[in-house]
Amino acid sequence: MANNQNEISFLEFLPVSLFGSIMGLSGLAFSWEWAEKIWSLNKLPGEIIGASAIFFFIVLSIAYLLKLVKYPALVKAEFNNPVSVSFFGTITISLLLIPGIILPYSQNLAIAIWVIGALLMGLFAWMVLRKWLDHQQEPTNALPVWIIPIVGTLDVPIVGSRLPITGIHEICLVFFSIGIIFTVILLPVIFSRLMFQAPMPVAIQPTLLILVGPLALAFSGYLSLTGILDTTASIFYYADLFILLLFGSKIIQIATCCPFRVGWWAIGFPLVAITIASFRYAVNRHSSIYQIIPAILLTISTAVILFLLIQTFYKLFTNQLYLVNPVAEKETRVLEPGVKATA
Repeated sequence: MANNQNEISFLEFLPVSLFGSIMGLSGLAFSWEWAEKIWSLNKLPGEIIGASAIFFFIVLSIAYLLKLVKYPALVKAEFNNPVSVSFFGTITISLLLIPGIILPYSQNLAIAIWVIGALLMGLFAWMVLRKWLDHQQEPTNALPVWIIPIVGTLDVPIVGSRLPITGIHEICLVFFSIGIIFTVILLPVIFSRLMFQAPMPVAIQPTLLILVGPLALAFSGYLSLTGILDTTASIFYYADLFILLLFGSKIIQIATCCPFRVGWWAIGFPLVAITIASFRYAVNRHSSIYQIIPAILLTISTAVILFLLIQTFYKLFTNQLYLVNPVAEKETRVLEPGVKATA
C-alpha cells in the first residue's frame, strides 16, 4: 500500500477543530484552580496547564493564519461545510476562556481579549444560525458539534462576570439568554437525529460527550449571574449529571474504537465544564458525596485530556496525524444541504 503521509502538508491538514484543545486545557486549568481553592492543593498544576493553553493557542493561531494565507480555498471549504463550520466556534470560545488565565497577571489584557472574544462569539453565532436557516439542512448532519457555535454564547459569563467592565452583568445576561434559548432548541434537534436517523459513525461517537457541555455551562453561568444556588441551578446540575451518565461510556471509545481523530478534542471542554460545575456545587453543599463527585471528574477529565495530548503529539511526530484514509473519510463524511444520501 502506498504511503499517504507525504501527500499533504501539516498546514493543508490543520483542522480548525484542533482549537478544541485550547478549550480543554483552559477549562482544566480552571478545574485545578478550584481544586486548589477547596482542597488547598498546590497551584503549580493549574498554572502549568494554563500556561500551556496560552502557548498552544499562540502556536495554533499562527499556524492557522499561515494556512489561511497559503491555502485559502481549504479554509473556505472548511467554513462552508455544514458540520466543520461549527468548529470555528472553538477559536472564539478560546478567546473567552484564556482571559481567565491571564486575569491574575494582567487585568487590562484579559479585558481586551475577552471583549474581542465576546464580539466574535456574538457575530459567529448569528452568522452560523442564519446560514442554517437560509439553507435546508440534512437531518443526519445534526451532530453534537452543532452545539458549539450557538450554545457557545454560554461561555461568555464564565470569565466575563469577573471582569470590571461597566454593564458587564447585562452583557453577560444577553449572551446567557441566547445560549439558554438555543440549548432548548438544539438539544431536541440533536436527540431527534440520534433517535430517528441512522447511527452516527463509530469514529465520531465520542463527540456525543459534547452534549454534557450546555447544561454545565448553564449552571455555572446562572450561578455567576445570580450568586445563589437555588432550585433552577440544581435542576441544571442534576440534569447534566444524568446526561454525563448517559454518554459517559463514550470516553472508553477514544482508546478502543478506531485510530485517533483530532475532532475528539471537542470532548475535553464538556468534561471540564461539568467538573467545574461540580466544584461550584460542592462549595454550597456539605455532604461528603459532593466532594467525591468533583474528585472523580477531575481525575477523569485530567486523564482524558492527557491522553488526547499524548496521542496528538505522538501522531504528529510519527507523521500519522494527517494520513489520508479514504475509508475513514467516507465513514465520517457529511452531506451538503440539498444533497441526498445514496445507498
